[in-house]
Amino acid sequence: MKKSVIISLLASILFAKLAIATELNIYLWEDTLSKRVINKWNESHDIKLNLYHFDNDDERSLLMLKSLQLPFDIVVLDNISAHLFSRQHVFEDLTDLSNRKNNLPRWNQACGTAAIPYFWGSVGIAYRKSKVDHVPDWSDMVDIAPSQRGHIGMIQDSVETLLPALYSFNYSPITDNAHALKQAYEAMLKANPNILTYEYLLSYVRSHKNSDDLHMAVAYSGDQYSLNRYFKTNDWDFVTPSGEPYLWIDCMAINSNSHVKKEAKQFLEFLMEPEIAKLNALDIEAATPNTKAIKLLPKSYANDKSIFPPEALQGGGLIDSELTPENLNVRAKIINSIINQHEVKP
Repeated sequence: MKKSVIISLLASILFAKLAIATELNIYLWEDTLSKRVINKWNESHDIKLNLYHFDNDDERSLLMLKSLQLPFDIVVLDNISAHLFSRQHVFEDLTDLSNRKNNLPRWNQACGTAAIPYFWGSVGIAYRKSKVDHVPDWSDMVDIAPSQRGHIGMIQDSVETLLPALYSFNYSPITDNAHALKQAYEAMLKANPNILTYEYLLSYVRSHKNSDDLHMAVAYSGDQYSLNRYFKTNDWDFVTPSGEPYLWIDCMAINSNSHVKKEAKQFLEFLMEPEIAKLNALDIEAATPNTKAIKLLPKSYANDKSIFPPEALQGGGLIDSELTPENLNVRAKIINSIINQHEVKP
């Protein structure tokens, strides 16, 4: 996002906050808050919700870092960022929210004391059933079949970029083993000429006319529903490949500089009510951390493995976690090299 656009956005939001104190400004992923939930909030609260969307984690973090006083009352962010920013006292302590008890302790712990879990899921592969003749595995993203060359989407991220290769070699996606990282690097360099893009697939299909060339991509559970809504089809599916699932968590935090902290806490309490959490999960088609809400969901939904990986429900799965500076540095060099070579391919 350009600096001028950021400054303009900050100014407009700050002006709105000064003008009307009974509004909540929320910064979140697009298509992640149910319209029915918003309507139910409006029926019982005289507090307007203003939604501002980001397209990727880096965009959100950039905007947050460019302002000492965040213009948002509530921010959605990954669990790692929730801990990082909370250590800088950017967010309010939320341990006093009574409805936190409705969440599985595992997800509360993952988001920390200054955030609440909102949705969670797994990293996997989104694929088009009309273009891919089998349920793909991680090896399909690295050892690319002739029919899929030029049709594979990856993600530029310190973990997810190397995740398919590392899983293909039976390594942990967050390993700091030098040999494992070198092996993954070499595998990605070999696959590089056959990869269509390293742009997040939802961003790619919305910004490229040749989006039909994308057949499968590294994705987050729930992305398939967003894709099907966008294309008005049912062609996209999602799989969490075999092995220990790598789990993502979206958390919600309240800005310490907010002038409507009380109202913001009311909204988070509202979202954690079982009936509201159930409705939100059904409409967004993502996994709720709310154990009471899960009991209210239709069995067909609660048993959908693409939404609720069984291993994760049983306490398994590897939760996205903070890497050491040394590991991040090595990965940054590897990924920059991969991306640079991909950009100069003929």
